[in-house]
Amino acid sequence: MKKPLEGLLVVEMTSYWAATTTARFLSDMGARVIRVETPPIGDFCRYYGRSMGMPTTAEENPIHDIFNGGKECVALNLKEEKDQALMHRMLARADVFITSTRTAGLKKLGLDWETLHARYPKLVMGQVTGYGINGPLVNRPGIDAIAYFGANGVVLDTRTDPNSPPIYPPAGMGDTTTGITLLGGVLAALLARERSGKGDYVMTSLYGTGNFVTAGFATNCNYGYEWPREAHTMSPMGQGYLCKDGKYIYTFVNDYTKAWLAFVHAFRLPDAVREDPRFSTKEAATIIANRSALVDIIREHALQRTAQEILDDLVEGDVPSCILNQYKDRFQGEWLEQSIANGYLAEHTYASGNKVYLAQMPIYFDSMGVQDYYACHRKLGEDNEAIFAEFGADEA
Repeated sequence: MKKPLEGLLVVEMTSYWAATTTARFLSDMGARVIRVETPPIGDFCRYYGRSMGMPTTAEENPIHDIFNGGKECVALNLKEEKDQALMHRMLARADVFITSTRTAGLKKLGLDWETLHARYPKLVMGQVTGYGINGPLVNRPGIDAIAYFGANGVVLDTRTDPNSPPIYPPAGMGDTTTGITLLGGVLAALLARERSGKGDYVMTSLYGTGNFVTAGFATNCNYGYEWPREAHTMSPMGQGYLCKDGKYIYTFVNDYTKAWLAFVHAFRLPDAVREDPRFSTKEAATIIANRSALVDIIREHALQRTAQEILDDLVEGDVPSCILNQYKDRFQGEWLEQSIANGYLAEHTYASGNKVYLAQMPIYFDSMGVQDYYACHRKLGEDNEAIFAEFGADEA
């Protein structure tokens, strides 16, 4: 079955994982992606796996495979006339240009939107920035841990103890979320081009995406709400409890009153607690003193059962819940089975014999079915000869 973006040409000039994710998803949807890196080192993230205990060789580099598998790779020094000319010949044919290079750097190279739009009016350009294209922070360097997590309050306000040190945000999570946001804008611009014949500039930022992602719980600050929250001030049905087996059972319930009886049953709370008007309705449970008292009661009873025993009852009662996982838990048991069944992970065995499960684009097309999108990354400059041959005639 033909993929939805077959026939599209994408030129990508990115680093790290934000705009890089956009280009990988476009590739998985069928577009041809030519990735431009600067010699002699290329993208820093070719070597990122070292810090995480993984190989980073040309034959086995799982992190780089996830974000850059299936893309062609050309190494260009865009300060040299020959390489600059090739870049423009590619852009003259391209449908989309994806970049995370700062705007000032693009202007020095003649690859900024105004210049490109004048030369290639049908080209769609997608850019990830740190903080946006306007405002006092526009030239500040942005990386996901800072612009997405740190500046948006996540590092401080997701603590459960206001006196504890800042949390350590997972590296790259802000990048990938931002890259998927850019993807939506690029696809919309391509659709609009079908109608108008004109390309458009699409931009999102790490800060802006993080701002929206956190909006559901940050907006209340307009009304004086204070973060971070502590367990005794959070909803008793919106947190984790340590169980007899050392695992945590986690629930997150919005319809508190509806779920109350099932929740009481799962934790084997006494009849007196079930019927106590301080605890049995959402309105009563918004009172901090009531919340605090109930949290202590639930903690005591959670320790009398295993997490699986409690989970079974919660699931039976249709209460949103899970046993809290670590990262490693997705690679085993029912979670691995769930991921394989939906194509969220693909199994791959490298020549070394190492078997790994690699994350994939979590978008399902019925016309394509569940896919294995695994593709090995290209070595830096691996496609130079072929690309120079293909784009040899000056079309810019």
